[in-house]
Amino acid sequence: MKGWKKMTSALLATLMAFSLFGCNGGEDSGSSSGSGDSSGTPDPQDKVISASLWNNPSLDDRPMVMMHSASTKLVDDVYDRGYGGIVTNVGWDRDYLQNDRAFSVLTSSVSHAIEKGMHVWLYDEYGYPSGTAYGQTLKDNPEYEALGLVPYYEAIPAGSSKTVNLLYGHKEIVVVYVYDGTSKENVDLSSGQDVSSLISGDKTSVTYTNRTGKNKVLVAYMSKRWYENTHSMENWYAQQRYINMLDDKPTQKFISLTHEKYYEKLGQYFGKGIQAFFTDEPALQGNYFEISDRTRQVLDKPDPNIAVIECLNFSDTLFDKFSSAYGYDLKPYLGYLYKDDGSVKAKQVRIDFYALTGDLFRSDYLGQIQDWCAGKGVASSGHLLLEEELYQNPWFAGNMLQLLGTMGIPGTDLLYSEPLGAINAACITSKFAASAAEYAGKTDTFAEISGAFDGTKGNIYDQINAVGAQICMGVNTFSSYYYQGGNHTKDEDILFSAALGRMRYMTTGVDHKAKTAVYYPYEGASAETLPTTNLWVASDGAKEISSSFGTLCRTLVGKQVDYDLVDHINLGKCTVKNGKLVSPSGEEYTSIVIPYTTALYSETVLKLLEAANAGVKVVVIGTDEIACETGKSEVAAKWSEILDKAEYAASENGAANILRKDGHTYVKLSDAYAENIFTSKRENSNYSVFTFVNAYGEDKTYDFELYADGKNVKYYNAVTGQITEVKASFENGAAKFNFKLPANTTGFFVIER
Repeated sequence: MKGWKKMTSALLATLMAFSLFGCNGGEDSGSSSGSGDSSGTPDPQDKVISASLWNNPSLDDRPMVMMHSASTKLVDDVYDRGYGGIVTNVGWDRDYLQNDRAFSVLTSSVSHAIEKGMHVWLYDEYGYPSGTAYGQTLKDNPEYEALGLVPYYEAIPAGSSKTVNLLYGHKEIVVVYVYDGTSKENVDLSSGQDVSSLISGDKTSVTYTNRTGKNKVLVAYMSKRWYENTHSMENWYAQQRYINMLDDKPTQKFISLTHEKYYEKLGQYFGKGIQAFFTDEPALQGNYFEISDRTRQVLDKPDPNIAVIECLNFSDTLFDKFSSAYGYDLKPYLGYLYKDDGSVKAKQVRIDFYALTGDLFRSDYLGQIQDWCAGKGVASSGHLLLEEELYQNPWFAGNMLQLLGTMGIPGTDLLYSEPLGAINAACITSKFAASAAEYAGKTDTFAEISGAFDGTKGNIYDQINAVGAQICMGVNTFSSYYYQGGNHTKDEDILFSAALGRMRYMTTGVDHKAKTAVYYPYEGASAETLPTTNLWVASDGAKEISSSFGTLCRTLVGKQVDYDLVDHINLGKCTVKNGKLVSPSGEEYTSIVIPYTTALYSETVLKLLEAANAGVKVVVIGTDEIACETGKSEVAAKWSEILDKAEYAASENGAANILRKDGHTYVKLSDAYAENIFTSKRENSNYSVFTFVNAYGEDKTYDFELYADGKNVKYYNAVTGQITEVKASFENGAAKFNFKLPANTTGFFVIER
C-alpha cells in the first residue's frame, strides 16, 4: 500500500492469532447484539463487554466482502483473512438469472459460507443501478421506462400564429399553456392559460394563434423516454435504459425477475444465513451527468441527437397522483417547477412536487422491496445515489431520512480511504442512515466501503480510521471492496477485519445519546429546486441551503458536538418534556439547530414554537422568514415568534460555538480547536461508551470531561486490541482525566457503572 509503514512483526503475530483462533469469537462466541425474547436471548441493554470478543470479534461482528463472482475457494480465503460474511450474486453473463449452472455455483458458495458460520447478503442487480435486471425489466414492457417532462418555449407576438412540433426523440406533447411575456426569460408565470385542447390528435404538434392583443409565450410540455446523459447512461458499469420509479409495476416485475428467482434457488437459507438483499444506487433520473469517454458495457446505445433540456421526473399518472395527494391540479402551476418568480406560491408548488416524487420512489421501489424481503425473513438494504449534497436530494431521491427508514437496514456508501475525506461525507450520509434507523426502530445500519473516490491513497491505518469516522457517526455494518480490488495483503486484511469487528462489537447493544438535534431542511431545498442541465449546477437558493446544512454538520463534528438528524416527520414524533425534545427511543435533546432555509413544514414551525416555549434551546442560522406548504401561510407568520425566543446565529460556526459553550454535548476537551477529533456517546444499563476518532497524524494529549455516571474508565484501541486502564476522577456526573490519543486511530472510552 502506498505510504504504508510496516507494522511490527509482534503486532502482526498477535492479530493473526486473534483472528485465526476460532473465527466465531473464541470462548464467548456469538453475536454482540440481539433482542430479548422468551428463548433466553439476552437483552442488548444487559450486554457486558467480553475481553475475548473484543480481542477476537465474532463473525457476526466482522465486515463482509463484496464478491460478485463467488466460489468456495474465495469463501475460504476471506474466512482465513478474518471476514465474517460475503455480499454476492449469481454470475453475471448474458443469460443472467436464467442459468441453472450459475445458480448451482452460487448455491455451493452460499452454503459453504453459511456452514463456516459466515453471513450472506444477496446483491440484486447485474452491475448497477439496481432495477433493470440487466435489461429484462424493460424487455416486452417499454412502458416501464423512466420518463421526463421538458418545457419548450415559443414567443408568439400579438396577432401572430405559430406551430410547435414535438422535439426529436420525444414521446408526446402532454400539456400546453400560454403566459403573458416576450421570451423564455420574460414570462409571467401567474398568467397561465391552458390551451392543451389545441394539441394535435397524434400529440406531435400544437398551433396557437394569439388574438389577445398581448405578447404571449407558449410552453409545450413534452414527455420523453429519459435516458441520454443520465446516471443510467453515465455510470461506471453499463449504459442501459432505466425503469420509472414513480410507478409500482416496474418494481413488481424487477422483484419477480430477481428476488423471486433467488428465493426459488436459495429459499432454504433465507433468515438462516442469508440476512439481506443489497440494492445498489436506485434513483430517479433526476438530472443530467457530465459525459465521459469511460469504457463500459453498452446495452442501449444512446442517441446523441436528442436535445439536453431541463427536465423533471415524470410518469403518465403523475398529474392524477398529485391532485389526489394535494387536492389541486398541478398543470396550471407547472411553470413554477422550471422557473422561479420569487413567489411563495412557487415555493409551495415545488415543496409539494418534490415531496410527491420522493414518496413515490419510497413506496413504489424501496417499500415494495422491503415488504417482499420482510415476508421472506430477510432485510432490505443497500444505498441510494448522491446522498451527500442536499441540493441533489430532490432531483435523484427525496427525503433521505424517510427513504432510508424504509429499508430494513438503512444504508449508505462511503468511498474514501482517509478519515478526513470520510468524515466530510459521514457527518451527513452516515448520520442519515443512523438517524433513519433510530426513528424507524432499527438497530443495524450499513455502508459499502472502498477508496474509489480518492484513489485508495490512504494506507491500511487510514482505511481503518475512515471506517472509524463512520462508526462514530452511527454506521455499524460494513461491506468492503478492498478485497475485490486487491488492495490488501492477507496480513492487512487480518488487521482490517479484526479492527472493524471490534468497532461493531463496541457500538452494538448500546443506545446513541446526543443532546442536539440538527434539522434536515429537505423542504427548504425543494422549495428552491429547479431543473438544470448539469447535476452540479443548481439554483443559488438550493445551493445556499445545502451548504449551510453540510457546513453545520462538519462544524459540529469538529467541536465534539454530536447530533441526530431530524426532518418534519421525525421531529413530529418527539415529545416536549422537562425542557427537552424526547425522541421515541428516549433520546433527550436539550437543543435543536435550524440551518439556513427558506421553507419549513408547518408542523415543524409549531413543534419548534412548543419546544422554545418549554425551554429547549432553539438555534436559528440566518433565517429571517420562511414559507410553509400550501394552505399554511398563517403558520409561516409564526416564525417571528420563534425568532423572539430562539438564539440567532449568523453562521454555522457561531451556532456550533453556542451549543458547545452552553453544554449541549457529552464531551469536553481542553483544546477548543481540535477539529479533527470526532466523538459520540452510547450507553446501556451497564456502561457508557464514547467513540473517539483521532484523525490527526500524530498523538494528541488532552484533558477530557466525559459526561456519564460510572466508577472507572478504560480505553479500548480498535487497531491493536489493547485495553488501557485510565486514571480518572468523577465529579458532577463527569469522568475527568488526561490521556494521549494515539495517532490516526479509533478507540473507545468505556465508563462502567
